[in-house]
Amino acid sequence: MRTAQPRDYAIAFAAVMAALGLRFLLNPLLGQQGPYLILSLAIVVAAFYGGFGPALFATVLSVSIGTYLFIGSGPGQDFFQPQNISRTVLFLLIGLSIALIGGRLRTSRHDLAHTVRQLRASNRAKDNAMATLGHEIRNPLGAVHTAQEVLRRAPDDAKRVAWASELIGRQVLQMRRMADDLVDLSGVMRGEFQIDMQPVDLRAVLAQALEQSGPLIAKKGHRLHTDLGSEPVPVLGDATRLVQVFANLLNNAAKYTDPGGDVTLALRTTAARQVAVTVHDNGIGMQPESIADLFEPFVQAPGAASNAEGGLGLGLAIVKKIVERHGGTVSATSAGPGQGSTVSVVVPLAPA
Repeated sequence: MRTAQPRDYAIAFAAVMAALGLRFLLNPLLGQQGPYLILSLAIVVAAFYGGFGPALFATVLSVSIGTYLFIGSGPGQDFFQPQNISRTVLFLLIGLSIALIGGRLRTSRHDLAHTVRQLRASNRAKDNAMATLGHEIRNPLGAVHTAQEVLRRAPDDAKRVAWASELIGRQVLQMRRMADDLVDLSGVMRGEFQIDMQPVDLRAVLAQALEQSGPLIAKKGHRLHTDLGSEPVPVLGDATRLVQVFANLLNNAAKYTDPGGDVTLALRTTAARQVAVTVHDNGIGMQPESIADLFEPFVQAPGAASNAEGGLGLGLAIVKKIVERHGGTVSATSAGPGQGSTVSVVVPLAPA
């Protein structure tokens, strides 16, 4: 919901002054007939541009000045006459109603505009995802085609056959990972993925995630730092899904950090019976304003294309849904491009 700004109150004030000026010009013709009628237009203008607050301000201002100019001043005019009191109370009620309705309409208008912007951004993201998907699939298919040509031309060369077989295996694994991400996202977005909540030691989960991410971290020559404590950290969760969450975060940290960087995995418990796991890197970082969209499907950090080893921008969207199903939250921070990133996952501890 958009909060009214000083400019909105200035518009309300100007509208009231304009309406008062018009009413004053018509006073010789109208006299005490309809003293507030024209002033109601100022409230409508204030509600349209500023919402409830400016419209209420316009109502109070109109009553205060309008009563003094058109009812409470001049010979024979008495504000405390029943007729004048009823007029004022009725105008206050009308002004309050306009303010309430205008405020709701303004909120709805801004919510609708926000939804339209989100839909447009989602459509752009999907268009980009289709282009990325075509690019990401074309690369491994090209490599597979090259391996197939090698096998066709030298079927009896054991060295070339072994090279082609390894190449095909790597590229098929890459395509399988992309297909798994798409299937996972489809189930996650529809709420059709199962979570088997069991007591698990989060330290053991993180150890498995490190095993999965270790080869990529080693391949990039990163220095891995861990601070996981020495005591078990019990949580209620699906061990397989939690491993998927933290392996994804570690892989992202490794991919988006130049070779020879630092990746840190830390675990700590909080006084609110929660446990926080942070994955920090000194990689490409991101603009703070880009962080809000980072957990949306098909969204990648700006500059990721030149540093990452492929991907559709689905991993963090899946991470967010899994963490939320565990009753937790996930967030990211960065001081800016080139200054690294930190992703934090907070989940409840298991009951004592």
